This record gives sequence, C-alpha cells and structure tokens, in this order.
Amino acid sequence: MFLYELCEEFPLYLSIEASLHTKKEELEKFNEKCKLIENDYTGILNESKDICAKFKYMATPFVNVTESNNSEIANVFLFLNFWLNYQLKDNQKSTISAKHFYDNLKRKDPDFDKENKLIDRIHVIEEKYLNKLVMLYNLYKNYNEVKAIIDDIKQPKKNCSNYPEQCIRLFEEANRNCSSDNINFCRALRTFKTKYEYMFKDTEYEKCKLHKALTLTNYEEPEDLDSFEDLDADPGDQAINAHIRNIIVATPFGIYFRRQIRRVKEKWTNLEYVNDNKSIFHNTEYQPLNENSNELRIPYY
Repeated sequence: MFLYELCEEFPLYLSIEASLHTKKEELEKFNEKCKLIENDYTGILNESKDICAKFKYMATPFVNVTESNNSEIANVFLFLNFWLNYQLKDNQKSTISAKHFYDNLKRKDPDFDKENKLIDRIHVIEEKYLNKLVMLYNLYKNYNEVKAIIDDIKQPKKNCSNYPEQCIRLFEEANRNCSSDNINFCRALRTFKTKYEYMFKDTEYEKCKLHKALTLTNYEEPEDLDSFEDLDADPGDQAINAHIRNIIVATPFGIYFRRQIRRVKEKWTNLEYVNDNKSIFHNTEYQPLNENSNELRIPYY
C-alpha cells in the first residue's frame, strides 16, 4: 500500500481511535507502565502517558495477532505509525521522534510487542508528507462525523451543522498542495471528493446537504509507471520500488495481491466486523538510519 492509499482506510481507523473516548477502563490497564516514561519527558511532552496508553491500546490487539503478514494488519501498522507521528508533532513542545518514543516505550515495558512486529514499522515521517496526511486525516474525520449523523436512525431530523462548510475549507486548503509534482496526493483528494459527495447523494435533509461541490485542481495523470513519485530515494531505492511495482502490476501474484486488498477493504469497512470482534481489541519500507540524522530516509509515493 502506497502512502496516501492508507487514507482510504481512515474512516475505519478513525472509528477505532474514537472508541478511545469510551474505553477509559481499558486504557487504565496501560497507564501504570506508561507512567514510567513520564519522567523522561517532563517539560517536553506533557501528554506522554496518555499518548503511550492510547498507542498501546490500539496496537496491542494487532501485534498479538499470529498472522502478522496479513495485509490488513500491515495497513494498521501504517496507521499506527502515522498516528504516533501526528500525536508527537501536534504537541508544540515536543521534539521527540516517533522512533525514539516507541523504543523508549519498549525499554520501559518489554512485554509490549514481544515479537517486535512494530520495531521496523515505526519511523519518522518527513514533515512535508506528514502535513499532507494530516490534511487527509482531518477531511476523513469530517466525513465520519457527517456519516454518523446521516446514518443515525434515532434522529429523523438531520442537522449536519457546519460540517459541510468546514469540509469545503479543509479541502480548499489541501487542494492548494495538489500539483503535477504531487500526483498521488491529488489522487487521494480525488478519492475523498468522490466518497464525500456520494455520501450526500439523494439526501432529502435540507440541513444535511453539500451546497457547494469540492473543487479539485486539474492535474495530468501520468501515462506510465515511471512517473510514480520516487521522492527522497537514492537509485538503489528506486530500483527496488520499480521491482515491487512490476510485481504488483504485471504478475499473477500481483493480481492475487490486488484481489486480497479488495477483500480486506470490504471486510474492514463493515463496522459490524469490528463490533463482532471486540475481543481482538483486548488481547495487527524500512530504510537504515542516516548517520547524520535522526530521521529515516523513506520514499513516499
């Protein structure tokens, strides 16, 4: 899954994140060991214990799953990496990287992620990519809020408040970052635009309508795979990425892999699946470190 394709799964992951607000007792189970890291971040990261507990709560059911190579688990790991990067960036005083935070968390609590499934999955997302992911994250958060209102059968009179207007503003801001140098981000915006506008299709609720279409910058689709954005990658990285793309696009394995992705998406977008498997939530491209930097050099597409 390429970087911005992760955002198509945001509605599901946001619903998991939203459950944090109603799972205070479960979060308490992680607080004791998460208190151990507070002294390390005094005056730097005031919410270290909360971030630690929430991260563990979301990660634990997936790192304990036996089939760790399953694509749906790998996608969750991508989201967890984004989520941790975002939480640390959102704290203005924090200069702590996601990798540092995870490593410290592991030192304080060796029982967490015993099989080290996240050890090569948690890394620094370069700021320019993280900022775009945050834009898409906020757009899908708005999408989830509106969808919850529309789908609520207990409220016959729908009122979406100012969510549609807010979405238009967020989309316009994100759209300013869409250009021919950023094709895959543009594609992610186009996917969101399609889903968001479809959500309002045929709605009869006057106070729950999108009165203005989302405007996306016109961009030219590349004609071949060579136009993928191998940003911040050295020639060796590009060769590996090209090989992976050829496997995904041109081989029988690639056909099978794409079918598996579709199957997983169908299953995970059904929220009943999450509810029916609550028990799982209580028990799913790594590059070497740059010697002169605390960040990982990872190509994003």
